[in-house]
Amino acid sequence: MVTLLKEIQSRYSSLSEKERSLADYLLASPIEASQSNIKDIAAKTDISVATITRFCKKVSCRNFVELKIKLAREAYQDGKDNVDSQLKLQYEDILHDIQGLSGQRALEEAMQLIKTAKNIYIYGLGSSGLAAQELNYRLSRMGFASEAVTDPHLMIIRSALFQEGDLLLAFSRSGQTRDLLHSVMEAKNNGAKVVSFTAYGDTPLTKLSEAVLWTIHPIRTGYISTGLDLSVLYLIDRISLFFLQDKKRQETYQKTVTAISSEAYIENNR
Repeated sequence: MVTLLKEIQSRYSSLSEKERSLADYLLASPIEASQSNIKDIAAKTDISVATITRFCKKVSCRNFVELKIKLAREAYQDGKDNVDSQLKLQYEDILHDIQGLSGQRALEEAMQLIKTAKNIYIYGLGSSGLAAQELNYRLSRMGFASEAVTDPHLMIIRSALFQEGDLLLAFSRSGQTRDLLHSVMEAKNNGAKVVSFTAYGDTPLTKLSEAVLWTIHPIRTGYISTGLDLSVLYLIDRISLFFLQDKKRQETYQKTVTAISSEAYIENNR
């Protein structure tokens, strides 16, 4: 079921800067918004009443009143459910939405680029940096020459040294993070191929990418902010399972399991 909050999320990349300010407010504070009048929201978001009215029509509401009714209904439903139920429903929605979001062709293109790369660098900042580290951990254990880079200064240094045959895997929910984009452009100028993991289309990052794997922008409802990590983890698992079908990769992975579980390693790390 496509809720109002999901529709706002899906249309986010096509909104103007002012409309995004309104979208951010509605996603972060749906209960407060459902109890406010149009002038109050205009003042809080520093946009005009006319902009709010246009926004309502963009997200399939005839007017502001209908938008408020939908917000109130969704906020009320969230309030009836306990935390465990809300999380379960959100996780189910994410797994349902992510399946098939990245087409088979895009996945195959990404796998081929990873398979044939001389060196793989994985960029991400903030929570995207955690995703970069996790993917690096998986690829390294399968024998790929990979490195996670989560510092913006180190990113630009690495990008300056890219060569033909190197691959950049870039994690960015928005696809518009300035520091990351600067480094991606530098790497691209030096011959890198780019695969991006992002939630929005038609962004500077997707335009620089040979392949795009889609994640999901989380719907923020008060105390719950989830979605990106789970959808990214799903893609990381798909990549891992694909390469573990290769016998040599599987043997290499098993060597790392044996090394980490060895008595000597455990003793030295107590």
